[in-house]
Amino acid sequence: MTLRRETSVPLYVQVADVLRDKIYSHEWEAGCKIPTEYELCGLLGVSRGCVKRGMSSLVSEGLLVQCRGRGTFVTDRKAISHPTGNTLLSFAESLRSQGIKFETRQLGAEIVPADAHLARMLYISESDPVFFLRRVRLVEGKPIMYIENRIRAELVPDIEEVDFSKATLFETMERLAGRRIGFSNARYDAEVAGESRGRALGVSPESPVLHLEQHIFYADDTPAEWGNVWLQAYRYVVGTILPRA
Repeated sequence: MTLRRETSVPLYVQVADVLRDKIYSHEWEAGCKIPTEYELCGLLGVSRGCVKRGMSSLVSEGLLVQCRGRGTFVTDRKAISHPTGNTLLSFAESLRSQGIKFETRQLGAEIVPADAHLARMLYISESDPVFFLRRVRLVEGKPIMYIENRIRAELVPDIEEVDFSKATLFETMERLAGRRIGFSNARYDAEVAGESRGRALGVSPESPVLHLEQHIFYADDTPAEWGNVWLQAYRYVVGTILPRA
C-alpha cells in the first residue's frame, strides 16, 4: 500500500482508492472486517484524519459499514440484476422473475401539460396532457430505485385513479390503452445522484447512480411513455446474454 506524495491528488482520495481497489479485487470479501484506522495509518503512512476521510467516502458509497464497538466491515452488496436482450421487462417484472420481494411507494401522480421536450418524445402538441408519476422501489426496506414516468395521458383514461403502490405500470398501460407495449429505446449512463434523487434513494447527493432513460412504444409504434430510472449503483447490475452470430 503505497501512496504518491508528489501528485496533486489529495492523500485522503488516494486512501479511498486503495481501500476501494481491495474491495473491487475481492482481496477484502463481503463481510470482511478491515484493518482499524490506527492500523491503516501505519500501513499507509498517513494521518488518522486522512484515513477517516477516505473511509468515510466508502461508507457513503455503500462499500463499507461501520459498526460501533465492532469495527468497519465490507458491505454485503447483493447485486440485483436487470436483464437486457430481446425481451422487454419492467423492473417490477424483472424483480418478480428473480423471486425478489419488493415494495413500491408512490411519491406523486398528476396530470401536467407537455413542454416542448415531452411533445417531441410523445408525438403530441405542447400543453397536451401528460401523466407524471414518481415512485421509489424498495427491497428489504431499502430504496434501490427512484422512477419518474411521463405517459401520454389521452391513451390511458383514468390512469390518475390507479394506486401505483400496488399496480405495475406496464400492465396498467396495456389494460387502459387496450394495446400491447411493443418495444423501447433505452440508454444507460452514470450520474451523480443530486439532492432530490439522493434523498429518494437514501444516499448522499455526491453518490454515483446508474441512470436509465427509456422511451416506450406500443406495438403499433405509437409513443407511450418517456421514463427515467435512477438505480443504486452498488445494488443493481445490468446483465445480458448474447448469442454468438
